[in-house]
Amino acid sequence: MKTSGKIFIAIFALCLIVTSAAFAQKAAKPFKGVITYSMSYSGTIDAATAAQQPKMMVVSVLGNITKTEINAGPVVIDMITNGDAKTATTLIDMMGQKKYYKMTTAEIDAKVAEAGTPDIKYTEETKVIAGYTCKKAEYTTKDAEGNATTTVIYYCEELGGVDANYGGQFTGLKGMPLEYEATQNGVITKISATEVKKGKVKDTDFLVPSDYTELTPEEKQQIIDQFSGKE
Repeated sequence: MKTSGKIFIAIFALCLIVTSAAFAQKAAKPFKGVITYSMSYSGTIDAATAAQQPKMMVVSVLGNITKTEINAGPVVIDMITNGDAKTATTLIDMMGQKKYYKMTTAEIDAKVAEAGTPDIKYTEETKVIAGYTCKKAEYTTKDAEGNATTTVIYYCEELGGVDANYGGQFTGLKGMPLEYEATQNGVITKISATEVKKGKVKDTDFLVPSDYTELTPEEKQQIIDQFSGKE
């Protein structure tokens, strides 16, 4: 065989390898669907107060875009985070009064910087939750006084990655959290996925409805302070 023929075969083989790798990458499509979580409470909370707390959380996922809905009785809160555009929008429906505010990339990054870089310890321990095999991670953060809080999370990389967690409670986590416990003022909230449904989400699900009114900068800051516990 002539040298030119050997070179052609080598190049053709290389192309096959590259093409095969490209198809393998395309096969892993971003998750698209709805995750339903149960919410339960323990610790320093009485039964009557616990009964008034939200019992369910619903997260719609479209790749790196998520919408988290929490129905707290008279108040329904939707939080839309776009991990591609690096923006976040919060919608508040308080007994028919519908308001929303947006946070820019700069505002989210400033909030994340203020919270500090979390220490995330990944382990090989696994647990099956809502039909998906999840891995365990220990997510440690520190408050302004330097007190550390460690949250045990079971996450699933098949349902999301770092970008899907952008600016959220578990910034930097490399998978979608399916089970974890959050502690605040002695109250322990356990959040665990009960169902994962593929499909049934579309781009328009992540838009602000036309009957919502944007908050003024002052109103926006007041709500952010309330959510962060500053008020």
